[in-house]
Amino acid sequence: MPNQSNAPGSKPGAFLIFTLKDNPMYEQFIELTNQIFWEGYAEQLAQENPVRFQFELNDFINTYQN
Repeated sequence: MPNQSNAPGSKPGAFLIFTLKDNPMYEQFIELTNQIFWEGYAEQLAQENPVRFQFELNDFINTYQN
């Protein structure tokens, strides 16, 4: 079986970001976290800790979605 760890998009969080980027709440979440922390914080979190990123995103959506 070939090693797929070097496949494009195989880094943690890559699929998560791709599947959510068309969601307006996702864009607002990214914008807000960049303002609170630093530019690129949400993207870094998604790559380094996708479970925590998903938790924070879900909390944001559940709190602020109409």
